[in-house]
Amino acid sequence: MILLVISSIICLQAYEIDVNTFSNYLDVQNRHLHLEWLLNMDKKYINATSSYSFQVVGRQINKISLDIYKLNIYSTYLKNGVLLPHTIDSPYADSDQGQRLNIQLDRTYYRGEYVELSIKYSIDSKSRAISFMTKEQTSTKTMPYLFSQCEDANCRALAPLQDTPAIKQTYTATIIYKDTEAKDVFMSADESKEQFKILNKPQDEATFTWKYKYFIQKVPIPSYLIAIVAGNIQKVPTSTGGRTFLVSEPDKLAAYTEELKEMEQFLLAIEQYIGPYTWGTYTLVIQPPSFPIGGMENPLLTFANPSIMTGTGSGLAVTIHEMAHSWFGNTITCVNWANMWINEGFTVFLERKASLIHYNIPDDIKLNAIIGNTSMYQDMLGYGLESNFSSLHPDTTGLNPDDSFSEIPYEKGYQFLNYLESIVGEQDFKMMLRAYLAQYKYQSIDQQEFQNFLLRYLQEQGVDDYSTKRYKILENWNRWVYSPGLPPVFVDFSTNKLTQALDYSNAYITADGKQPTNWQDYKTFLHSQKQIFLEDLFKKAENNQLKLTVVEQIDKDLKLTQENDFELKFRWFRAILTAGDKNRFMQIADFLGAVGRGKMVYPVYRALNKLDHDFAVQTFRSHETFYHPIARNNIINILGLKDSFIQ
Repeated sequence: MILLVISSIICLQAYEIDVNTFSNYLDVQNRHLHLEWLLNMDKKYINATSSYSFQVVGRQINKISLDIYKLNIYSTYLKNGVLLPHTIDSPYADSDQGQRLNIQLDRTYYRGEYVELSIKYSIDSKSRAISFMTKEQTSTKTMPYLFSQCEDANCRALAPLQDTPAIKQTYTATIIYKDTEAKDVFMSADESKEQFKILNKPQDEATFTWKYKYFIQKVPIPSYLIAIVAGNIQKVPTSTGGRTFLVSEPDKLAAYTEELKEMEQFLLAIEQYIGPYTWGTYTLVIQPPSFPIGGMENPLLTFANPSIMTGTGSGLAVTIHEMAHSWFGNTITCVNWANMWINEGFTVFLERKASLIHYNIPDDIKLNAIIGNTSMYQDMLGYGLESNFSSLHPDTTGLNPDDSFSEIPYEKGYQFLNYLESIVGEQDFKMMLRAYLAQYKYQSIDQQEFQNFLLRYLQEQGVDDYSTKRYKILENWNRWVYSPGLPPVFVDFSTNKLTQALDYSNAYITADGKQPTNWQDYKTFLHSQKQIFLEDLFKKAENNQLKLTVVEQIDKDLKLTQENDFELKFRWFRAILTAGDKNRFMQIADFLGAVGRGKMVYPVYRALNKLDHDFAVQTFRSHETFYHPIARNNIINILGLKDSFIQ
């Protein structure tokens, strides 16, 4: 066993509890996890053993409770081989949060003692953390493919864990796979030459060769950042800097590498604002199209949907965002999902600061904030403006925290930080964020701790007019965090580029099905202006202002139905469906079968469902096996279907 450096124990009781874990993490906390996985990708099955090093932090314990979701648990036993009895129960009978695995220990353990135990289990296609893809679902169609997605509370479907962002642990892994099923495997950890003990060595067979890879993550991370990808994939550098790398299927490598050639510069721009990148290398995995989100910030192995690869670089804000998570989210983490803005709001703030440094287009930053604000407001309307899900502190007691996932922690959190920066001052706020990172490095905190640190920092630094600034910060703090609906203070992102985009959409409406004189202006628009134009068309469609004759003229002029940029295409399809257009159903169905990114397919399914429920269901039936379980379940809810059609 390798020597592990364990971070200092944090008194988690001082922070808000996590209502979305069934584990007894306030009494005992895992310090190190070792995974041994034998992959059977053709049969969509993983034979697994996980080993733990728990430390008692409460007064005493005689059992350990962990989170699981549809795992097949076979045995639990101590390091010395002594079997331990276990039971499984469900605290919420009707909840999809999973189950609780209770392990009865051999004796009472007291504060400071360690408990080292192992669990034998298996993962199958019921897992919502693992997507098993057939080779036909990949680009090269030569091997099956496997990838994980654990945020928010889905890592309990990957292994029995304390599935809460409050607990951080180091981890190691041994991955065993067939050379006929995967060319390579990567995890959110460094590749290691150290060969960890193999508990379940498979038997050799003549038709294939077993391959072994070893991984080590020396930095403590929360469970949701454990990640794996396997298949016909390759890893190449994206620059000569030696820090940034790309993983994808081999037929896409050349095009993706060309588009990502500025990845090292993105990293440098973030460092210029916030300080050094401390994780070593940075690898971006461009996943198959069924990956359900734009990007996932797994340390050392960020996952991204191929919809960000437009050929023009217009989708690379996702890359900068996921890089920025290396500071906010991965280094400092929210202590529970009610504080998700501690991850996402800070990351959007850093992303836009870095984008301004790299691209130096202030209007683009403002427009992206407006676009984000529009998406946030639509999500608020979906929950209800009085719902606590439209606040920065959603209550998900008894629910899967995925139910509260939206643009709200991203954009309302971003606006809150903009508001605080306006009070503190730009330079002082930047230095405060650097000190904040140094103070809470590799820890998990809540919003109250951030407030305490901000005020303490300003006082200790002797900033000008501290008393007035303290009053302004506290005056609206609770309204920003706890009040539902729109932010309590208006943040002005107006720009003449916004006016230009809105005037452009009005010109088409006024032309009433004819070509407006300024129709070619679209070619000179910023990408964000194009999004604003399409968002405004959607609003006009909701207000019955977008006629089908106007739709036909816009498509004739701008060829939006043939657009290769999915960020624009989904907005176009949502607008024209809302306007009642049934002439492009086949193109829309093809689109919904080509991308599985929730941000893009959910709005289109909602609009399609309102216009023609039967065709929406028919489209879903055609593509159901393509979608990731997370996306599939969300679409089922959108369409009002009780159960998946997959048996």
